[in-house]
Amino acid sequence: MAYQGRPHPVGPGASLDVADGIPRELLDRAFAATSEISLITDAQQNILHASRSFTAITGYSEVEVLGTNCRMLQGPGTAPEAVADIRAALARGEKIQREVLNYRKDGSPFWNALKVTPLLDERGQVTHFVSVQRDINARMALHEQLRFQATHDPLTGLPNRAALDAHLLRVLDTDGGSRPVFAVGLIDLDGFKGVNNFYGHEAGDVILKDWAARMQARLQPGEFLARLGGDEFVLVIQDAPETEAPQTLAAALQRLGLSVESPFKAAGDEIFVAMSAGLVLSPRDGSDMRTLLLNADAALKLAKARDGGPSGWWKLAKGTAGNTPAPGSPPPAATSTAGNAQGADGGGELMDLYRERLFAGGLEIFMQPVVDLRDGSLYLFESLARLQLEDGSRVPPAAFLPHLGPAQIARLFRLGLDQVLAQLAEWDAVGLSTKVSVNLAPSTLLDPDCPRFIEEALVRHGIAPQRLVLELLETESIGWDMLSGPLNRLVELGVGLAMDDLGAGYSSLKRLSMLPFTAVKIDRDMLTGLHSSPLETLSLIATLVQIGRDFGMAVVAEGLEDLGMTEAVAVLGAQYGQGYHLAWPMPAAEAPGWSTDFESRIVPRQIRTALGALAYHWKFVRLGSPHPATILECPFTAYLEFRGARPGDVDRWHTQQHRAAGSSGASQMIVDWLISEIRGGS
Repeated sequence: MAYQGRPHPVGPGASLDVADGIPRELLDRAFAATSEISLITDAQQNILHASRSFTAITGYSEVEVLGTNCRMLQGPGTAPEAVADIRAALARGEKIQREVLNYRKDGSPFWNALKVTPLLDERGQVTHFVSVQRDINARMALHEQLRFQATHDPLTGLPNRAALDAHLLRVLDTDGGSRPVFAVGLIDLDGFKGVNNFYGHEAGDVILKDWAARMQARLQPGEFLARLGGDEFVLVIQDAPETEAPQTLAAALQRLGLSVESPFKAAGDEIFVAMSAGLVLSPRDGSDMRTLLLNADAALKLAKARDGGPSGWWKLAKGTAGNTPAPGSPPPAATSTAGNAQGADGGGELMDLYRERLFAGGLEIFMQPVVDLRDGSLYLFESLARLQLEDGSRVPPAAFLPHLGPAQIARLFRLGLDQVLAQLAEWDAVGLSTKVSVNLAPSTLLDPDCPRFIEEALVRHGIAPQRLVLELLETESIGWDMLSGPLNRLVELGVGLAMDDLGAGYSSLKRLSMLPFTAVKIDRDMLTGLHSSPLETLSLIATLVQIGRDFGMAVVAEGLEDLGMTEAVAVLGAQYGQGYHLAWPMPAAEAPGWSTDFESRIVPRQIRTALGALAYHWKFVRLGSPHPATILECPFTAYLEFRGARPGDVDRWHTQQHRAAGSSGASQMIVDWLISEIRGGS
């Protein structure tokens, strides 16, 4: 589209007043309404206008870029041939479209799909250029995220159902030869529900991850383990001749059974967990997934019906060669050094006791700090519910929250909010002025009185609405279109809104774009694979951070359990972090003392772990970019110096990574070395 009008003034102070009779205010609104990065330059390519999207993506404000040349976005990874093509087209006054690697103000790279259009006057002379640039990092990262999510379980790092289907297809693909015989086993952990109920789901997750790691360490070639969900897993053992199946399986399962021989450490306790398995042989007991799992499930029921004696922890499906027990079977029930967690007959009575105590003075509010990863300062406290029993012992929320109905959840929210706001007022009196977040179930928000109650509670305790953040539980499946009205009322009140557990399974980009959230929290399960599957997990985290950035929301990473995880999410752009590495949950009364003595563990731009170094290196390598700046100023250089002894080739690989041409081989060598360091515990 050619512009037919008077030439516009140029220079650092110039601006577009009218274009075809369109006021500047309307232009600003039009540019603000698009999610694409937009610039207007004069004929010499000096920037006259930068949209808000440009500022959000690049980190440069409009004031910083006015009068400068777009070359400021180029860096060591920007392809010279792409730059030459763009300059040649602009010199000819022609349109140009190219994908080019640019750099943000903080030095991080991003890929743009660039389109530049010249604006011409009545004589056909170029007066301005308009550029539209689409950030395609999200597209590339989303592709990696989808690939990972399609084949892996985020909690344990094991292959998932889709990967299992693909594996069985490969096993069955014999190029026209005879069908192989292989075993398929359905495994679950005995009494695992009781563990979750007694210790909470966090402890259950720890056990699942530890169990998966133990099993993986004992797998041999030809053995494949996948997670279906919960505590259900599928084992595939290839090359199991039908006539020798019992003996072959007995040897393999005796080895795998050692995975539960020692207790699991979780929630400050040592917990014994047993497992059961039902097995079938293919093709004898079926040749498709559905049939095999149905028959394996029947065998699993027989295995679980054992009386705890030495009859083995697994059974072959009825009609196969036999049921040979695996010697040294572990105990059949989940037990603890502190007592039995199952409560098989008394579970209902226990839950009744918990509910009664919860609403009769047993609710206790703990606080966990959320820290600004950019400077190490305190951002806010998240309030967490605990149940204090009459003997003084505490019950974690995962042990009682799942057993509360919507009305009880709403009652708990009101009770908890009142305590939290009263606590804020007490903190103010001793000099601690901060924000606090409270979890809010979507079902509670559907109550028409909910926004009014929140407003009245804020007034009653004298707390400004801006100091309250409500975290909506993303894992609750509900008609979110019904929440638009109540959420907008809260925004009008001044309360902050955060989407909790982003990535846990129910969220959608449409929901984030339509509802007035100001922050998103990355679910801790999304980080669990950082040590076992670092590249895939980094890709997943980067995608979620990019989503938050694209929607203009603050991003909080949960579940930061060590320095490496904290460095990694900070490098990838998460502004805030929460987890045991930064601070443990504490009774609310202890928060003022903690904040006074708080010494931040965050040192901006400092990398001390292999995981942090991998995140830094990967964010450039995945986009085909060398490391920016000089090698002396590079954070990776500081990491190598801090680490000390290292293979001699690492420094040579790093030097190559700072060359404009780069070296994919050297980049991959650095990746492989860092992954080996991570898995070795560095």
